Amino acid sequence: MNADQIPEDGITHPLFISPTPYQYQIIYRTTRKVDQVLNYNSPHEIILCLYCFKDDDRIIYFDRDTQQEVFTITVGKFKYRIAESITQASPQQLELLYMRLLLTNRYSKTIPDRGRFRQLDHIFRQFLLTIKGGHDIYLSCERLQTILYQKARRESALHTLAIIQDWNTKNDIHLCHINLPTTMANRGLAYECLRVELTKKGFRLYSYDPVPEDNILTTDICSELILVINQLIK
Repeated sequence: MNADQIPEDGITHPLFISPTPYQYQIIYRTTRKVDQVLNYNSPHEIILCLYCFKDDDRIIYFDRDTQQEVFTITVGKFKYRIAESITQASPQQLELLYMRLLLTNRYSKTIPDRGRFRQLDHIFRQFLLTIKGGHDIYLSCERLQTILYQKARRESALHTLAIIQDWNTKNDIHLCHINLPTTMANRGLAYECLRVELTKKGFRLYSYDPVPEDNILTTDICSELILVINQLIK
């Protein structure tokens, strides 16, 4: 397949499914005009490392099962297709992508500068904290330990993560009881992100079927999410 010619689902779907169907190899030229090769297991790793490459560097896609080369595109084309994908993505897909970036930035050994995305995430969470309501939270002292009880009444997992992080930063909390509505998408990824953020604290995650009295709120943060991701791919 020719360079820059890519299947219709070649960029869009790997962002939002796991495991991704491809492995990746980036060929870039050093200042001494020598080609070097770096290997990646997911497009999320590449997104977090894009600032290291030039638009004319090449990305080779390999089938994960057969290890056969599938197609090659430039980094510039990759950026374009990512930008195209996120503008067409649903709010649930954007939150899924963002949480995968959070986890990749935390665990992947290929990320040269973890602080770069952490800073963007910090700014984004400060914005999320300005969105009030949609969470019932209180603290309880049990056996001389502070326990947090939280019931989310929003469908945004990222908003919930920001609220929980803020409460834990400001209080000496020993254990968190977190109750999420079953209508919230990506609860599995939310659990993994909580494991990262509450490493020194215990938490229990529950689910409830919302009723009209719960007044479940939607949270329109798509434009802000796109702004953060665009900072990574510009």
